[in-house]
Amino acid sequence: MLASWTRYWLQSWFPVFYLPDYQILFYLIPIWTLFLAVSPQMYEYRMVSLAQTFKNVSITWLKCLGALLTVLFFTRQLDPSRAALILFAIYDLFLLFFSRRVLGAILAFFRSRGYNQQKVLLVGTGQMARDFINKAKLHPEWGWRFVGILEWDYSKIGSHLEGVEVRDSLEQLPRILQNEHVDYVVYAVPRRFLQALEDSIAACEEMGVKVYVLADFFNLKIARKQFRFLFNQPALFYSTGPGRDGSLFIKYAVDKIMAAIILSLVSPLMLVASLLVKLASPGQILFRQTRTGLNGKKFVMYKYRTMVENADQLKDQLLSQNEMSGPVFKISDDPRLTKVGKLLRKTSVDELPQLFNVLRGDMSLVGPRPPLPEEVALYDRWQRRKLSIKPGITCLWQINGRNKIDFEHWMRLDLHYIDNWSLWLDAKILLKTVPAVLTGLGAK
Repeated sequence: MLASWTRYWLQSWFPVFYLPDYQILFYLIPIWTLFLAVSPQMYEYRMVSLAQTFKNVSITWLKCLGALLTVLFFTRQLDPSRAALILFAIYDLFLLFFSRRVLGAILAFFRSRGYNQQKVLLVGTGQMARDFINKAKLHPEWGWRFVGILEWDYSKIGSHLEGVEVRDSLEQLPRILQNEHVDYVVYAVPRRFLQALEDSIAACEEMGVKVYVLADFFNLKIARKQFRFLFNQPALFYSTGPGRDGSLFIKYAVDKIMAAIILSLVSPLMLVASLLVKLASPGQILFRQTRTGLNGKKFVMYKYRTMVENADQLKDQLLSQNEMSGPVFKISDDPRLTKVGKLLRKTSVDELPQLFNVLRGDMSLVGPRPPLPEEVALYDRWQRRKLSIKPGITCLWQINGRNKIDFEHWMRLDLHYIDNWSLWLDAKILLKTVPAVLTGLGAK
């Protein structure tokens, strides 16, 4: 309705808008009602971040919009205003998100004042249990109320942990669940005790009480933990690479679209570069070289040839002049470079053919530079983590001096990128790449 009224108001300013067709509401209302009813993530208000709320809303919004467009496609007699549909989509996404946040804020307000509480029975008195209690106290808006702690050690009964009483032994759990109102049982115990919890967790299952088991399996320093299903079997998943599948899909789509657009825009420049390379010295226009990509997968990377044809054979004679620490070979004023090659490297035009690698899926626009297999063979173990993400055309190394920084600093920049990856970080690197290319920062 709001979209139709907006479009009707705009009609007086832009003649492309026409009178609203309210017939679409007969399809829109039941579709939205159905999808909202079967989307439980829309009603999650406890411990849900702003980003998670937007993700939940966006998923439901896309499903609803897709269903509506499908119905309109097969219902030929309806021809709603395209402007109204676009306005509706924008308004709907905004209002769904806004309403979820407002309702969540109202519920959080009342929970922080003692209403709508979830009663939690905690098992364990170790550091993990202590940390859990303290975190819950920092967020009263979650509405978690501890009704006590259970322990194996009888000597601790009657004591307190961060103000919560150790009220009984774990053996008494079935009796407590039978006689009292408990919403959740949270097990905060070391992994060596997990086998002993089977009977008590089974008691919770039998009585329909929800259970959380705080995972304390392997305290790795870097790898992110996720709970997944592997062939219908529950499993803990550890990964040092980005774990946000939705964001990675957006990155993949943006790579393809932007690579195609950039190629169409720079095709005249690439044609000129190809002619210059061909006229400057005998040999192929493109230089093809095997590089190491995601998880060690080999692929052929493309660049404009900037060196003489037998550059690889001459490399052995120049190893003593290497200016880069580690397994990487780089020297200033490399005698193998052609005059045109120096210009192409200075302007980074030699990297443009790698846009085809992006279209093929071997590379991304942003990511660590792909190393040579012989360089990877000399990596220390911690440096191999660089291969846990798809390589890219530009990266933090490119915009922080390139050849002016040493190998270890280069590796740490790549790992910093992996550990802190986000779409926003990619956008910042792309924006900073433009002045770095125009000024020839660190290029040799």
